[in-house]
Amino acid sequence: MFSLLRNRFGIPGVISVIALVFAMAGGAFAANNLQSGGSKATASAKGKQGPRGKPGKTGKTGPQGPAGAKGDTGAQGAPGAKGDTGAQGAPGAPGAKGDTGAPGQTGFTETLPSGETETGAWSAFVEGASGGAAAAALSFSIPLEQPLDATHVVKNPLGYDGEDEVGPEHEKCPGKAANPRAQAGYLCVYTGNAFIAEFGTGGVESISDPGASASEQPGAATSGAVLIVSSTKLASIAGTWAVTAP
Repeated sequence: MFSLLRNRFGIPGVISVIALVFAMAGGAFAANNLQSGGSKATASAKGKQGPRGKPGKTGKTGPQGPAGAKGDTGAQGAPGAKGDTGAQGAPGAPGAKGDTGAPGQTGFTETLPSGETETGAWSAFVEGASGGAAAAALSFSIPLEQPLDATHVVKNPLGYDGEDEVGPEHEKCPGKAANPRAQAGYLCVYTGNAFIAEFGTGGVESISDPGASASEQPGAATSGAVLIVSSTKLASIAGTWAVTAP
């Protein structure tokens, strides 16, 4: 096409045509720019920022908001370490000694109260057809405060009945085998029965203190006594006893 224009108009004519085309294009662009808002260049220029005003007063505190929902319970903590053992406390003061219980009441007492009586039974077996001797023990359930000497222990023969008899022994032992009794400060031994064979001559020979240094010391210890029983024939002998604290 360029060759056609050159052949027809020559070089000067071609340049003139090109200049005319650019001129027409530039005018159309300028007209279009004015029509669509030629003030863009003016509007695009940024203005200077004015001075900053003074801060306003602080506003009033607003009302308190509603309480929040209760949170979940936290996990249980691990057990704490075991504490050290505390020091041992001082010993307490001894308690006061209790009163003696009334007769017939149960309870613990260290020694038999004055005027009180305790009773028991005894038995002994004499071996051999021709008899012999045997020992029987008397144990006091409640100890006496003091031992008894020979003048305060009394042996009563088989069949003795202090409830009916009158005499010096009655004043010490006012009972019998079925109902042993003793005056204050005395140990009374009663012979009740003889078994197996006929009871021969004999009976309670002695009442001795088992804690004495001598092998046979008449009397009674605070915890009891030992009886020596004899018989001229084979026999099983039994009886009762009573002791009253002075």
